[in-house]
Order: sequence, then structure tokens, then C-alpha cells
Amino acid sequence: YFFFFLCPVTNKKPAQASITKVKQFEGSTSFVRRTQWMLEQLRQVNGIDPNRDSPEFDLLFENAFDQWVASTASEKCTFFQVLHHTCQRYLTDKKPEFINCQSKIMGGKSV
Repeated sequence: YFFFFLCPVTNKKPAQASITKVKQFEGSTSFVRRTQWMLEQLRQVNGIDPNRDSPEFDLLFENAFDQWVASTASEKCTFFQVLHHTCQRYLTDKKPEFINCQSKIMGGKSV
């Protein structure tokens, strides 16, 4: 299973946030860090299909493309909401593009 976290790196201005992908192996209670990117590296969030609830999604970073699977479609939606809010709050220059996402994720705005 893959889990993901948005982690504040510092509280100083400007704040820095990262996206960390971790994996929990079956039968284990601990997590292993797989990859980590700075929020500024995120270029695109692709929900894959806005017409169905699925846990799959893709993240495109500056120099990497990564496929993700949330535990549930609801968890994916929550992650997208937090990610969108975090990007709006902390990224002043280049904000990532959210495509193929359900409108409820961005507070009713059609994406």
C-alpha cells in the first residue's frame, strides 16, 4: 500500500512543503520512505477519470512522472483537497495544473 504525506519542512518564511511517498508492507506496522519531492516541483495532478470514483491518480513533477494508488477513492479526494489548498497557500509562482479531477475536490469549481 502506498500512503502520502504533505510535510512542512520549515515554519520560516517562505515555508517549504514536500510530498513524500511511503509504503507499508503487508504484515508490518512501519512505513518505508520511497520517494520525496518538494511541492515546487509538482507540475500536474491527474485524477485520471473525473466520472468515476477510483483510487488511482498520477503526479507529474519537474523531472519525474509517478503513478499513485490511494487506499480508497475517498482518501484520494481528501489528498487532492489538501494538496490543492496547500498549493494555493504556499506556491506563489507556478501552481500545478489539476486535470481530470471531480469538481467537489476544488470546492465546486469545475476542473
